[in-house]
Amino acid sequence: MDSSLKVSSLLGLHHILLILALLTGVGVNGHSWVDELTCASGPFFETDPSLPPSPGYIRNYVGRQSTEIDTLTTFRILDTSSKQPVCAPNTQSPGQLQEFPQLNATQGDLIKASYLENGHIWQTLAGQNGPKASPGIIYWYGTQNPRSDRDFASVREWTADGSGGDGEGFLLAKTDFDDAVCIETGHEDADPQNPRVGGPCSSFFRIPENAEIGKDLTVYWLWDYSEHFGPDPTYTEWYSSCMDIRIFSKEDARRMVEERAKERANGNARRDTEHVSADSTPVKGINRHIRRQQLHNERRNQIGEKKSSWFSW
Repeated sequence: MDSSLKVSSLLGLHHILLILALLTGVGVNGHSWVDELTCASGPFFETDPSLPPSPGYIRNYVGRQSTEIDTLTTFRILDTSSKQPVCAPNTQSPGQLQEFPQLNATQGDLIKASYLENGHIWQTLAGQNGPKASPGIIYWYGTQNPRSDRDFASVREWTADGSGGDGEGFLLAKTDFDDAVCIETGHEDADPQNPRVGGPCSSFFRIPENAEIGKDLTVYWLWDYSEHFGPDPTYTEWYSSCMDIRIFSKEDARRMVEERAKERANGNARRDTEHVSADSTPVKGINRHIRRQQLHNERRNQIGEKKSSWFSW
């Protein structure tokens, strides 16, 4: 048998494509993680886009100005057994840098998470990863019974009704990694039939209505990236981000918002962090996401007008 065929039979197509991508430099520049959390509803939702929101961050987030963010924030999971921790070693226990605090929310709030696609979407749209490639699925899980030794397999057993696995957590949401709006800046036309708006992607989940007030909700963002070169039942690749959200009562939240508004009026509003360019910083609030969708629709309409004028000619 030809030596190349022997290699193919041993490794499988997925693994060969992965090796070729590494050897030739074709592939993504970095992986993805949750960069920022904001409330998209409830008392903490900032409805005025001219005012700075009160974002929250994953455990021990260092900010995109750090040259080590990829190393410190990316947590790749290839073993999905009970021996595999769900969080990276530096995020297995709660902890935040002062300039990147956890998010505040209330029961039932809709939460928006922002992340950069880093080539995982545009390369798929451009056909660089194969005809059946997929940028993957995001799963959101939550618990108010956090453990530093929480393993990946036990989290994946949780269900929306809370009856799955050990019963200590819930499946909060399941969304596509590709939100059908975002794209890495500079690749807006990767799919000519469906032009995108450059910038961060968004995924949403909701705080349980029965979340205990005064206690943190620990949330796990699990991204299944196993089919980035197409379906392969022998291959598994996941990534995780771990975070904690402080749950307040509606009354306390409104009071906090009112106090913050007074500080703004007095010119003493505190900036939570210094942000870098819009291209590398998560968007602020759902208003930006809505505007991106509007731009997306405008670009589609423009393309439609061009096609109509061509046919009429």
